[in-house]
Amino acid sequence: MSNARIQQIITLLYTHNQIVTSDGVNIKAKILLQKFSERMLRNICYYKTNDLITANFNFLKMVIDNWYEK
Repeated sequence: MSNARIQQIITLLYTHNQIVTSDGVNIKAKILLQKFSERMLRNICYYKTNDLITANFNFLKMVIDNWYEK
């Protein structure tokens, strides 16, 4: 995670998982993050020549899928 912005996003998601205990808030976050993950990869073909963007998108999707299971 050499990208500072990606590191900040991951830190935010991790902190949210550790601090928020409300089931309602966690369900809403899961729904919104899954929508974000789908939208992020919807047009991934636009970035097929940019390995940095595709790697970061795939990494974020992996984190969201593992921490906020469907």
